[in-house]
Amino acid sequence: MAKILIVEDDPTTVQLIEFLLKKNNFEVLIAYNGVEALQIAKKEKSDLILMDVMMPKMDGIEAIEKLKKDENTRDIPIIILSALGQEMDVMRGLQAGASGYIVKPFSPQELLTEINTKLTKK
Repeated sequence: MAKILIVEDDPTTVQLIEFLLKKNNFEVLIAYNGVEALQIAKKEKSDLILMDVMMPKMDGIEAIEKLKKDENTRDIPIIILSALGQEMDVMRGLQAGASGYIVKPFSPQELLTEINTKLTKK
């Protein structure tokens, strides 16, 4: 069972993603900002991270950059889930080290397909 860390500050979005992932037999960890994401990612070995961009304390881009610099977390695939959908936003996320980018709102099937693709490539 793959372990996925959800990093998202909106509780409703967290609940929706958590329900979808658990329904599809994924183990779920949750962080509500970039600082918590770094702490949990270092403590728990996640197979994949779903990362929002706009969050308090530390945004998703900064969190990704820090995760990619740490030898213990650099190989974890990260998919950004963000309302920021301009080409510049997507490029910024991918350049920071994300391996995928999904613009909100997204379909459950789109998210599951992207997750399974990244886990298969891992």
